[in-house]
Amino acid sequence: HSSIQNALKGGYVAIDTHEPHIILLATGAEVGLCVETAKQLACDGIKTKVVSMPCLELFTIQTMDYQQRTLPGNVPTLLVEAAAVGGWARYSHAQIAVKRFGMSGKGPDLFKKFGFTVESITRKSKVLVDFYTGKTVPDLNLRPDFDCFENGEGDH
Repeated sequence: HSSIQNALKGGYVAIDTHEPHIILLATGAEVGLCVETAKQLACDGIKTKVVSMPCLELFTIQTMDYQQRTLPGNVPTLLVEAAAVGGWARYSHAQIAVKRFGMSGKGPDLFKKFGFTVESITRKSKVLVDFYTGKTVPDLNLRPDFDCFENGEGDH
């Protein structure tokens, strides 16, 4: 489903499935890991939707209908992002992300150390699905959206 048109929306469904058990959300090289993870999870009966998010800023200006079709908010969503975790909690219930600064080394070694492998993402996906089984998944779309510049104060 990857295309220039989809990328220009900031985020799009790379792999879709009816009534997913989990959504894997990623950017860049991590999308490929999530696609491979989705195949592994399918073997275990876990329906997985994969969303590629190349640009949050472009995604946030899409219609609310598009945003909610892409990320419904009430399906357990796992972010896989090697750069940083900041800002992603708005779109995911859990994150596999670098949460500290100062690590250096060879890319494949760091990906393995921080859990950016199909095996690790598969394991954590199952934990997230199990965690929400029989529970109401919090809808990430049900939150106020404050305009920081509204009335010059932002919190009115």
